[in-house]
Amino acid sequence: MNKKISRLPLLILAFCALACLGCGVQQLTRGELEPPHVTLKSLAVGLPTDQGLPLECNLLLDNPNPQDLRVLGYDYELRLEGRLVLQGESREGVTLPARGQAQATVPMLVKLRALPRLLPALLREEKLHYQVAGGIRLASLLGGFRVPFHFQGQMTPKEGMEQLRLYMK
Repeated sequence: MNKKISRLPLLILAFCALACLGCGVQQLTRGELEPPHVTLKSLAVGLPTDQGLPLECNLLLDNPNPQDLRVLGYDYELRLEGRLVLQGESREGVTLPARGQAQATVPMLVKLRALPRLLPALLREEKLHYQVAGGIRLASLLGGFRVPFHFQGQMTPKEGMEQLRLYMK
């Protein structure tokens, strides 16, 4: 009998915790909370290495809500000239201040095996078409809610290097 009584507070606490997890999702669906806005700030090309071609994707995260939001990480994929060249994810956390902004840097590495198909365009300094897609994962306040993003554009390798220089200043 004693064990049943001592478990009751734990059961009540567990029920309350589960109810709170759904609160953020309910607030989001009722329009009380808005998902953060994700903007592509820059996509920069690094110097080639023996591993491949490093890229740095900088995302600007904007929180329109009156409370802080915690980003648990993100997933992403990169397509160059319509071909999927890499996929990945990160568990790098970011806190979005209430009605504020934060930046997330997504380091990417296009492996050497993907470069031969792109080499002619790279050597001719042609514009490469890119697509960056993925999602940011919000903390348990929103029940692990995922906010998708998708950006596309084009740039020459020279423009990508210039973006990297500007970002590093």
